[in-house]
Amino acid sequence: MGWASMNGCDSGSRTRMRFATMFGTRAVAREIPTDVVQAILGHASLQTTSIYVRAERRRMLEAAARYYAEDEG
Repeated sequence: MGWASMNGCDSGSRTRMRFATMFGTRAVAREIPTDVVQAILGHASLQTTSIYVRAERRRMLEAAARYYAEDEG
């Protein structure tokens, strides 16, 4: 059971959350300023939006690690 189900979100809410997650991650990857992403997603706090920045940074580090691991092999 996912977070949304456990917290009483209906399927429409889950769909909006998935869209927001996809949009936020892609927007940060395309270097849209975080405050702009915050405004589009309607987050009251920049701290909420920064979740997408951390996720994107982690994804980039994992991709770089895979790239360099291939050089070693």
